[in-house]
Amino acid sequence: MRAKLTSFALAIAVVSLFSMTTFAAQEKKGEKKGAAEKANVQGTVQNMSKDTSTITVRVGAGNSATRQVVYDAKTKFLYGHSDSAKPGNVSQLKDSYFVSCAGTFNAKSQLMATECVYRETK
Repeated sequence: MRAKLTSFALAIAVVSLFSMTTFAAQEKKGEKKGAAEKANVQGTVQNMSKDTSTITVRVGAGNSATRQVVYDAKTKFLYGHSDSAKPGNVSQLKDSYFVSCAGTFNAKSQLMATECVYRETK
């Protein structure tokens, strides 16, 4: 009787362990397939190319590094500070303006912007 009870408990433990590992593996797959992590690029506009829909932004201490921001027709542009921004347009954005763009990075390490807030000074 004791041997049967031990075997039964062992079988339940093996089944439980198998189902828990299967569930954990499915969760990890879901994390990989999920949306890309949101990112933000803030700095001074160095250059704009309307042909390639890119904005080169100087970032970091002393504005020594640059990052590429890619925008499209879906990108929302706002003028002012983030807490009191008004609707804007990419055509109003100029070199030396401060810009803060949010989105996700592509394979080329360019930010694919979903929203950009800009103003004349930081």
